[in-house]
Amino acid sequence: ILLPTSTLAIAGQGQVEFSADVVQSMPQQESQQGRIYVGNDQVRTDITVSGKTMVQIIDLKKQTAYMLDPGQQSYMERTAGPGELMPGGGTAAKDANPCAGMQNLACSRIGVESVNGRPAEKWELENTVQGQSGKMEIWLDKERHIPVRQSLPDGSTMEMRLVGKETLNGRNTEKWEMKAMRPGGQSSVTYQWFDPELNLNIREEQPEGFVSEFRNIRFGKQPADLFTVPPGYKVMSIPQGGDTGAAGSGKLSLIPADILDE
Repeated sequence: ILLPTSTLAIAGQGQVEFSADVVQSMPQQESQQGRIYVGNDQVRTDITVSGKTMVQIIDLKKQTAYMLDPGQQSYMERTAGPGELMPGGGTAAKDANPCAGMQNLACSRIGVESVNGRPAEKWELENTVQGQSGKMEIWLDKERHIPVRQSLPDGSTMEMRLVGKETLNGRNTEKWEMKAMRPGGQSSVTYQWFDPELNLNIREEQPEGFVSEFRNIRFGKQPADLFTVPPGYKVMSIPQGGDTGAAGSGKLSLIPADILDE
């Protein structure tokens, strides 16, 4: 299961705790159903595929992810480098430095510009590692503090446009269109339904028909034992070149790899 971009952001800010059903589908493939629990600086997802249940716990304070196999009573542990899994996005304070807490990145504020009719803070991000170069520009929406435009060193760009307001599963949301362009001219369009109360996306429709949605959202403090490895579980080593997620990205997965690579 891939977490919507802003789920980790809100968990990292400790502003709201909730649980929800997660449903993800792809055309001509078996849909995946699971459960997500968002605590203070912690996120847990339970997913059942072909009768097998897997659990991932992400601890943002410790910068650590755990992948649990309840059937085998075993788990794998993966620790991120400094800043690799930093919360950010919708819950950050207005005018906050988007590089705060990020290793090997420096940010410079350029000013305020309009992106599709919405005021946005423009920032320039630069890699400070010696021998590596490349600057990225990012525009953060003044109201939502989400990236509404990005320009990468390789010429790739991303831009967000507010389509309008919609009611989704009884919740008031904003529908956003995200268009990504690559240097070769390839483009893709993703739609996101942003819930202002939760301050995150509760539905995403990606290219080629991939859909992810939160349903049956319930607010409330989550039990602490949801975010710990149960007693008696044995630790397993991570396969060489692998990670704790299902995507094989080498990152703390259940998060889209392109988000973690930003």
